[in-house]
Amino acid sequence: MWATTPAWAAEPTSAREQGSQESVAKSSSPRPRRFTREWYVSPSGNDTAAGTKRAPFRTIGRAVRNAGPGEVIRVQAGEYAEGVFIDGPAVKAGKPNAPITLLGEGKPRIIPTARGGTLVQVRKPHWVIEGFEIDVQGQPRFAVLFEGDTTGAVLTGCHIHHGTLGAGVATHGGARDVLIENNHIHDFRRAPKGDSHGVVIQATSRNITVRGNDIHGNSGDSVQCLLPDRKGQAPARNVVIEGNHLHDNDENAVDIKTCHDVVIRDNTMYGFRKSPTSAGEAIVVHFSARNVRIEGNRISDAGRGIAVGGSREGNQPSPANVVVRGNTIKGITQSGGSDGAGIRVENSRDVTVVGNTISDTEGFGMMLGLGSNGAPSENLTVRGNSIQGRHLVRLGKHRPGLKMDGNQYAAEGTFKADPEETRSLAQWRRVSGVDQKSTPLQ
Repeated sequence: MWATTPAWAAEPTSAREQGSQESVAKSSSPRPRRFTREWYVSPSGNDTAAGTKRAPFRTIGRAVRNAGPGEVIRVQAGEYAEGVFIDGPAVKAGKPNAPITLLGEGKPRIIPTARGGTLVQVRKPHWVIEGFEIDVQGQPRFAVLFEGDTTGAVLTGCHIHHGTLGAGVATHGGARDVLIENNHIHDFRRAPKGDSHGVVIQATSRNITVRGNDIHGNSGDSVQCLLPDRKGQAPARNVVIEGNHLHDNDENAVDIKTCHDVVIRDNTMYGFRKSPTSAGEAIVVHFSARNVRIEGNRISDAGRGIAVGGSREGNQPSPANVVVRGNTIKGITQSGGSDGAGIRVENSRDVTVVGNTISDTEGFGMMLGLGSNGAPSENLTVRGNSIQGRHLVRLGKHRPGLKMDGNQYAAEGTFKADPEETRSLAQWRRVSGVDQKSTPLQ
């Protein structure tokens, strides 16, 4: 009866973390703690010195140009007004078994210079950047940019904040194999209005992991995966967003546009409201996204829980092969004019909604196939979900191939198969033609 789940969306082999974001963040990737050589940087140092503990360099850039595979740069506490460029012929690449580590000790603070530009730029493989405060000081710059061959690059344990360009951390220009882990990223805001995201994953990026971060207070999203800029440009692909604490932005926690092979799992998300540019979704998957798995997330206090479909670009395909599985969604509000839906599926193809728990939504627990943009929700599968609240399910007329059964519903809630409403599960079965084996919640 049910469509076969695609291989990319199969249940993950690792045990699913159900605890707090902090418990997920503890399972971070190992970092080298034994180094073949140590370089030192201090605000009291001198770039003509030897770069040792007793004779440190003054600038981070001087040390970056000296360090080699397996070595560490220990940057001492203090303020560093400089751009850090891990790029160019004078800078070495790390190796898979011998990365180069740029290590802040005592949270040294990197701030902008008068020359402008991104504060930290990474264009070499196998560099680890750990333990810095990166303060953009309200200027229109990225805090950190990854571009090109960044295989094995890691950004971890940093406090990144207060910029006014399009994002705090960006992957761009074919960036690949980047881990952004256990950082605190906040207050990236364009003034007087406009999107600025905590992390933005641009087209041509691939194998990007965003894990265990606390990202909030931005005028856009915590994490956005962007559309390609031009026809023929490769979309971002193989993106994992897991174990993060994503909250209190002007738009969304996660916004997936035309990106492929994306996993969004085990995140905690809350604090979103309808705005001129967003319906207040915690997660939105739209444009031509493909192969997206959304599972095990904890969503509350939002204008909409999870939305698939909606925005589209001309005649481009709608989202396809999306699995929404095992999420807990509660406390969804209509405040500010949102529809207050737990899960809404619009123009899309081959979406599976299975095993989710939805409660306390001011709108319907699920809204399916209402015909946004005049396009259908094709081959939608909805099974094994638990829905409690005054408004349970609303079905539109644009849902060819719908398979819906095995769900559980609270007593006395409202069903709607446009335009008819009922509070009776038996009557719902007759007017909708679905849920023949679904049952009341006990």
